[in-house]
Amino acid sequence: MPKFNTETALIAIELQQLVSEFAHEIDTNGGLNITTFYAEDGEFSVGDYTHKGHAAISKFYSDRAQRIPASHKDGIRVSAHTFVNMRVHVADKSNATVYFTNVNYAGEGHPPVMGAINPAMVTDCRMVFRKQADGEWRIVLFGGKPLFVGNDPFVNKQLLKS
Repeated sequence: MPKFNTETALIAIELQQLVSEFAHEIDTNGGLNITTFYAEDGEFSVGDYTHKGHAAISKFYSDRAQRIPASHKDGIRVSAHTFVNMRVHVADKSNATVYFTNVNYAGEGHPPVMGAINPAMVTDCRMVFRKQADGEWRIVLFGGKPLFVGNDPFVNKQLLKS
C-alpha cells in the first residue's frame, strides 16, 4: 500500500481534483478547452488512436463537436465521464501518475435522457503528469485501454478502428 507524507498527499489531492476538472471540461464543454490540461508535447492515446501535441488533441475534440449536431437528436450529446477507482503514484515532486477506470455514459437529446443507459465504454486509464515551469501540473500522457465497449457508434468510431 502506498505511503503518503504531507507533500505527496497534497500532490495526490491536487491531481485528483485536476482529473475531476478534466472530466467536467469534457462533459460540460465538449473538451473544447481540454488542451489547458496538457503539456505542449502531451499525448492523448485511447483505443486505436493517438493524438500528440495541442493542435492534434484540440482537433480531435473540435472534430467531435462538429459531428454532434448532424448525428444526435436535437443536435445535443449528453455525456458523463465517471472516473472511479482512482490511484495516485507520486514519483517525485514534479512527476506523478494517476490510474483510474473511466465509465463513460452517453445519450442524445435534451437531458435528462430517459430509459436505461448502458456505459458507452469502460476504459482502463493512466494519466502521467509533469509539473511545468509555471508550477502547474499538466498531462504528458493520457493512455486508455478499452475494457468493455458498448453500442454507441459515435464513441466507437472515434476510438476504435474495428
